Amino acid sequence: MASAADIPGLTPAEPDLPRLETIVTLCEQRVERAAVRLQRATAEHDDAATALESARAARDHWIANNDDPQMMMF
Repeated sequence: MASAADIPGLTPAEPDLPRLETIVTLCEQRVERAAVRLQRATAEHDDAATALESARAARDHWIANNDDPQMMMF
């Protein structure tokens, strides 16, 4: 993200307490939003892993309990 120092013609403002407090507040909010997204992503990952495990078990069960019709021709 570009800062005022990175944009030609703009000079960075001198830091002052209200500006720094605003930046801290915004950063805290960003961390909170990221934590919520991480929690949701972790739950989605866990659900997906459980579904994959269940699907593999169902497939393995089907393969074990159903003969291959082509093999029966021999």
